[in-house]
Amino acid sequence: MTRDELRNLLDGHGADPAYWPEGRREAAERLLAEDAGARADFEAARRLDAALARVAHVTAEDDRIAANVLGRLNGPLPAQDRPFWHWPAVLLDWQFAPAWPRVAALACCAMIGFAIGLAGLDRPFDRSGDMVVASRDIGTLVFEPDSLTVRP
Repeated sequence: MTRDELRNLLDGHGADPAYWPEGRREAAERLLAEDAGARADFEAARRLDAALARVAHVTAEDDRIAANVLGRLNGPLPAQDRPFWHWPAVLLDWQFAPAWPRVAALACCAMIGFAIGLAGLDRPFDRSGDMVVASRDIGTLVFEPDSLTVRP
């Protein structure tokens, strides 16, 4: 086993040899007995495990606080303030709340259509007196270039 493999083993399983895989435990213990750098890595991992154990230790006080919070969450809700005026219950049962965005969108579309109708934006712009060109005239202009040339 190399020192990099030992570091990976310590990172993955911690400094307690009881948690190391059986096949790699003997090779890791042999490396720790032979190499001082490996022992330094092992000692650093052991200190890290001890620090994590101190931080992650759950006390009776922690359990009491958690029980208090859960007890308050499971209890009934406090009385809610009611406004001076409120909607009648019949109107609230019909659930008008989801419908108002659709009604507003339809009203906006109707207003836009009404404005376009009044402004005349739906009328074509190419009809100005004699400037109207029939479709057959356009075809002759496009496909028959002889009609555009001047003959002497």
